[in-house]
Amino acid sequence: MPITCSQSAGADDAAHLEEVDTSATSGSGEVQELRTQLAALTNLVTQQAEAARQQTEAARRQEAQMKRLEDLLLQQAASRETQAPTPPAPVVDVAPRAQSPAPSYSRAAPADAAQEEAIAAPPVQRPPVGAAFPTLVEGAERDRLMERLNEFRRCSPRIFDGEKVDHWIMEKWLMHMEKLFRDTFVEERDRVWLATHHLDGEAYRWWLDLQENPSTDLATITWKKFKELLLAHYFPTSVKRKMEQDLRNLRQGTGQ
Repeated sequence: MPITCSQSAGADDAAHLEEVDTSATSGSGEVQELRTQLAALTNLVTQQAEAARQQTEAARRQEAQMKRLEDLLLQQAASRETQAPTPPAPVVDVAPRAQSPAPSYSRAAPADAAQEEAIAAPPVQRPPVGAAFPTLVEGAERDRLMERLNEFRRCSPRIFDGEKVDHWIMEKWLMHMEKLFRDTFVEERDRVWLATHHLDGEAYRWWLDLQENPSTDLATITWKKFKELLLAHYFPTSVKRKMEQDLRNLRQGTGQ
């Protein structure tokens, strides 16, 4: 059967439309792929920018913590330089008694003997008042301290064990204790006593060794002195220098 002109034109149009559809489908797929790649690239850039921001913030926080640590070390050094040596206890010389003179019939003799005994009597030694750390308590003072401890424990104070410690962990514990002291109106004389009841592990062992040291005068350990001793034990000069070097390395890494 012969093909007419109209049939031939219709076949050409159908082939052309199929070719256009195929080209459009192919172009749409390429656009979709480009959009996917652009979204992935945008997400990657966003993640890198967020990581850089977090690293910068971490460096700033560590720098601020190092500044606070350096201030504490400077305070400790200044305290050691200005601390005057404890003066020795005054020695009272008591003159030996003179031998009683020969018996006399004078009425003034008993009065003279009483006056001599009053002069020779040594002064009465009284315990110091307002000690920073209670070394020996009993009676009403013991009841007061135990009541204060029970009241303080209701605030759930944190325990510092000194295990795997770094400077910001110890600093956070000290700041936590100071906040509780202010919130519960703890007096200066009770702060060290309450804080040492919340030491454990290696930190408590350090406190026991400090108490057993013959050169330690517990009565002079104020809260400020306690913080200096704790800082000196866990962060000597060698550790501080290493932390400063790590901070410098971190700054150089972020600057590149």
